[in-house]
Amino acid sequence: MILLFVPSSQISNPSRNLRITKRKVEVPNGFPFDIQDNPGQETISLAREYQGELIEAELYLTRVPGEGHDDLEAKNIPLDISVSKKNGTSLWFVCTAVPNEIIIDFLYLYLEDGEIAPFIPEIEENIREAFQKYLEIRGIKPSIYNFLSECRSKKKSLEHALWLKNVNKFVEA
Repeated sequence: MILLFVPSSQISNPSRNLRITKRKVEVPNGFPFDIQDNPGQETISLAREYQGELIEAELYLTRVPGEGHDDLEAKNIPLDISVSKKNGTSLWFVCTAVPNEIIIDFLYLYLEDGEIAPFIPEIEENIREAFQKYLEIRGIKPSIYNFLSECRSKKKSLEHALWLKNVNKFVEA
């Protein structure tokens, strides 16, 4: 039975884990985004308005099931960012936050009618750097990595504790 591998203290008292993980993460001074935890999901949402644009970011605990098992992967933070104009167009960035850098992996342009503009798989380095500056101006800066990493760590702990609580309810039923 799989539960034999879970420490009985965690199953018998999952609320202890909840108390530990419900501590708030200190938001850095000047952090411009509203933060929304998505309980039961592996995401944390960030949102803000900037000069008539809506900037939204989804921080993922993992991008692909099984990812993040080695130390290098564990430091990478998958991050999807959209910058939307009032006319309905938007840029969607698929990024990876690492210490000291936000790496743009892919970039999509959504047109007013919801269509996706032709995708260019290789973004030239000078264009990539220009878009990194574009994101920095809107608040997505390499300096937020440590904060995002702490949020992700606490979120993982909370989701794990909630999962244990649900397993405990199932076993006791």
